[in-house]
Amino acid sequence: MRVLRRSLLIKMILFGCILSVLPVAIVGSFSYVRSAKQVQEHVQQGEVELLRQINANVEQVLKTVDHTLGKLADTQVMDDALYSELGPYQFQLYNKLRGEILHLQSFDTKVEEVILVNARQGWMVRNSGIKRLAEHPDREQYLSYLELEHPVSWVLLQKSSFADTLSSRSCPYMVSLVRKLPTIPADKYGLAMANIPACSLAEMISGGEEPGEVLVVDKSGQIVAHPDKTRIGSRLFAHEVLGERELTFDESSGQQQIEHDGRGYTLTYYKSGFNDWVYLSLVSIEQLTRESRQIGWLTLMVCLGIIGLSIVSVGLVSRNLYTPLHRLVQTIQRLPQTRAERPRSEVQLIEEHIRQLFQSNSQLQHEVQDHAEQVSSLFLHRLFSGELRQTEIGEKLAYFGFAEQVAAWRTMRVLAIQVDTLGNTGYEPKDMELLVYATRNITEEVIAPEQRLPAVLLGRSLVVLTGLQAEDEREAEEALHEMTSRLQRLVSDYLKLTVSIGISLPLREVHQAARAYREAQEALKHRIRLGKGVIIPYSSLGAGKPSMLYEYPVRTEHELIDAIKSADEPEALRGLERWMEEALPPARAPEEYQISLVRLLNRLLITGHEAGVTLRAPGAGQPALYEELLALHVSEEIAEWLRSMLVLPLLRHFGERSRSQDHKLSERIIDLIQHHYDAEFTLEDCAARLHYNASYLSSVFKKETGYAFSDYLASYRLQMAKQWLTETEMTVKEIAERLRYTNSHNFIRAFRKQEGMTPGQYRSQYSSWQG
Repeated sequence: MRVLRRSLLIKMILFGCILSVLPVAIVGSFSYVRSAKQVQEHVQQGEVELLRQINANVEQVLKTVDHTLGKLADTQVMDDALYSELGPYQFQLYNKLRGEILHLQSFDTKVEEVILVNARQGWMVRNSGIKRLAEHPDREQYLSYLELEHPVSWVLLQKSSFADTLSSRSCPYMVSLVRKLPTIPADKYGLAMANIPACSLAEMISGGEEPGEVLVVDKSGQIVAHPDKTRIGSRLFAHEVLGERELTFDESSGQQQIEHDGRGYTLTYYKSGFNDWVYLSLVSIEQLTRESRQIGWLTLMVCLGIIGLSIVSVGLVSRNLYTPLHRLVQTIQRLPQTRAERPRSEVQLIEEHIRQLFQSNSQLQHEVQDHAEQVSSLFLHRLFSGELRQTEIGEKLAYFGFAEQVAAWRTMRVLAIQVDTLGNTGYEPKDMELLVYATRNITEEVIAPEQRLPAVLLGRSLVVLTGLQAEDEREAEEALHEMTSRLQRLVSDYLKLTVSIGISLPLREVHQAARAYREAQEALKHRIRLGKGVIIPYSSLGAGKPSMLYEYPVRTEHELIDAIKSADEPEALRGLERWMEEALPPARAPEEYQISLVRLLNRLLITGHEAGVTLRAPGAGQPALYEELLALHVSEEIAEWLRSMLVLPLLRHFGERSRSQDHKLSERIIDLIQHHYDAEFTLEDCAARLHYNASYLSSVFKKETGYAFSDYLASYRLQMAKQWLTETEMTVKEIAERLRYTNSHNFIRAFRKQEGMTPGQYRSQYSSWQG
């Protein structure tokens, strides 16, 4: 075997080298291209993320300014100022306006100055103070901003274009947020301008370690921010690289390749949806691919190292793997069963030997299984025949592996299955064994293995011991009936035969199987009377003990009592009707009727006693109720008696008690509203204080007052607002805050909707303290 050993070992080494070296070579040849592309995409994606970060930083400032200036424009102070000349007598209004302006000029907003212009009243407010617009040298320049297309615009202002200095800083340009005033009317005659030095925005996009040039241009192509402040204000077409071609930015973000003086550049852009500014990053291709060249050299060195290590590892591992294989070959060759001809390889020799082992093992398993089935069938024959002692039965169950299965069963029955007749079926008597065998297979398919022992043939009957884990006998009978019906149906569908099934009485111990087998056989004898294709429980023949158990509708009784306690008359009457149908079926004996009726009567009397109600027949004592009920024998009369004598009196009592409780509960809710109307008070808070469900409180309050909780609370708050407007000096804003409105505008709208006039008009018309 020396030649074979060397041949297999060499093949293993060659194959291992191919599997390890070839993939490394392929991966190495493409890794540089792949990695270079991924690195470049990563860098390019990084440029996009950089622009998004710059955009987020810049827009955080711009949005803060826009939001703050918008709030300033919507304040009552600004509204009053727009209709005022801001003369000497309005110094308090001017001071309030200055205070609002100072809130806007903070480090976070980077706003250096806020300018307010009122063309109609002819004044201008700046950091330096208030000035008359007619005397200002830049009057026409400011008034020109009223012609801007949009109510809110971002404008780049050149300081040299203004006679009056815009900023004390050296930055030549200012980024100004121009908002036309007033906000709501269409006629705009005022301006609110928040000026940010363009150099402040330029500082936000510079100072990073990323290569390339970053700049921001507005929608007209004018550079708004640039690390080089001398470029601010210039046009994009004046740029030495970007000015050579016409650039379009149709998408929200993207990249473009540009050639300039033989060098390639990547232009990354991100278009803001806030003010249509475009954020640009210009980076040369050489800077983008610097990392990918380093990866190329690293990939080559790693590939060479892996190839060398793979060759050494394959040689060592192949030799170690082959050693036990060689020993196995030597062992097989020493066996006398080894074939005489020389195999072509060691693997062929081992394969042939393993095949022989499997064949021998399979034959042995079949023989053991056949013997085990025969022995277990013999055991079941003797069990059903009553030939085994009780101690012997336990030993055999454990021996055949049935002990745990049987111990889990709570109830057992024996089924005896017989083919009724072969007449008009196309079968002959000689086919009976095959038909019984087929019926056995169907039986063992229908009944789960954990619910039966193997089926055995005794005489002409196929006998099965079944078991269920159900404690309830009714549940067990239903499951057994479903199982046997399905078995009959499948035998009829597949074999075109009718079978009858005899079912024994329940048994608790396996040693009772012999008695149960005789019961199942006895049940099958009644086919003479019942016909073919029947399922015959032995208990239905009267041979078993008569059952005194009956089904009482407990659930329906509970539903009836709950409906009475809820004073729900329609549901209570439907519950009584359902109870009559379930408790008094036609097949039930009169004794069972009376037990059910007395049980319901007791339950209703207990319910009335707990509620403080005494239920009696007119002119008689309480025992007459039982006598009068048991004297009735027609279901319609019984139902009418229960309805008039018991159900309706109880419904009236619980209804009166419920209405009284609901009225008191509504008064408590109104009291809570009157004490907490000026707080964040909700239906859930009310429910928590009264210890009731919120939905229940809502329905009770709506039924008693005709208002929803939220509508009543809003109405009461409006009533208090009218009282404060006419009897106190509280301002509209204070009243709105006191009544928990988010702002005074919401309060004014709600008041106008309800009263048809504003709070100020209402105060002027009905006020008593102004006198």
